[in-house]
Amino acid sequence: MATSLAQRIEQRTVPSGHVSAWWLGGSGFVFKTPSGRQIWIDPYLSDIVAEIFAQKRAFPAPITVEEARPDFVISTHLHEDHLDPVFIPALARARRETMFVMPPTAMGRARTWGVPHSRIIPMTYGQTEKLGGVSVTSVPARHVAGPGFEAPDAMGVIVNVDGVTIYHTGDTEYDVRIRDMREQRFTMATFCINGISGNMNAREAALLAWHLDVKTIVPHHHLLWAKERPERWETLDPRLFEETYRRLGGRAEVVLPEVGKEIDLSDQRETG
Repeated sequence: MATSLAQRIEQRTVPSGHVSAWWLGGSGFVFKTPSGRQIWIDPYLSDIVAEIFAQKRAFPAPITVEEARPDFVISTHLHEDHLDPVFIPALARARRETMFVMPPTAMGRARTWGVPHSRIIPMTYGQTEKLGGVSVTSVPARHVAGPGFEAPDAMGVIVNVDGVTIYHTGDTEYDVRIRDMREQRFTMATFCINGISGNMNAREAALLAWHLDVKTIVPHHHLLWAKERPERWETLDPRLFEETYRRLGGRAEVVLPEVGKEIDLSDQRETG
């Protein structure tokens, strides 16, 4: 019998000085630390968007609620593909020890689903929380998705595990507040690339990636929806992100993620 993704994550022993990452599709990632903790960011693992907006998943959810073992789940904002209305409350019932990290508007929504107040950590820009040896900092995002879809406190996050520092954009347009984080030293950064609904397109994401000092860069917010054709201005090909980044002179390792395939992260950099 084939080993499931959840089993592979659970069985993975992460060496000291490393963090392992797995892409869930869309904006979802799982990170595992040497201590065995699992930090999940923006997991969308139901198909509720098909019911609400008639937008079906492109592939089956790679992990079920029953299999999930996160210690912390970070939702960068309240939109359904980041704060899953089916998965989040079901996970809260199934895993009593899981804590949830999110901005205040998302917290309000999660509370209506029965997620206990005591298990939600609300975060605003500049706030840092220590979560079992993992440092999580909320940083700006500018996610202007249009009337009726406002996400005024959408955030990006920086996760630090013993010097391995991961920046996840969440959903955002290109913003100078993010560009100005170039003084920081990131091991890995993820960049939304789809180009519509308040997000950078692949070229804008490549420009932002070029500005930041990152060892490994990963595009996200693609390969989630079953579509016959992209919408106008939508950039869903991660190769466009990589090609643009290289033309700008970017030298980081570019990982074009595959759902369920492990990405090994280490802050050891070449010198010289």
